[in-house]
Amino acid sequence: MAAQITKEKRRDWLKRYVPAEILGTIGALLAAWFVFNQTGSFAAAAAAGWVGEGVGFFGYFITLELLSNSKNYTQYGFFKRISLIIVAASTNLIVEFLPAEIIDNLIIRPYLMYLIPQYVHPYPLGFLVAKFTADILFYALAIIGYEARKRWVRK
Repeated sequence: MAAQITKEKRRDWLKRYVPAEILGTIGALLAAWFVFNQTGSFAAAAAAGWVGEGVGFFGYFITLELLSNSKNYTQYGFFKRISLIIVAASTNLIVEFLPAEIIDNLIIRPYLMYLIPQYVHPYPLGFLVAKFTADILFYALAIIGYEARKRWVRK
């Protein structure tokens, strides 16, 4: 029996992923557009966009996880608290994102970000079409990881 997707779950997913998506999109577009304008290379621009998106997207989640987990370990000394915070944040992010990242970064996203901008112009529009197309699969996998994390990983 398939799990039912409630309004609360959809709200939770939107609240969780939209800010990171905005920061990732800004980082991706700025990096890719800058590199494309400097080099004219679709491959270099795709690589720059990938890095820019990762910095914006995961910078948000790393910050969020570190701050969120810091509240759980206030009773420990500084060095032990920092260690526990990093371990908890890392575990949470690995469960939520690792499978999605492997499939997305090694297969789907590089292919789409290289191919689509060659056919959809101007370049920034083609890049965004590729990015958002790849995001559909990525978020489907990340949401599965997020729900598994909420169910099985303790904070």
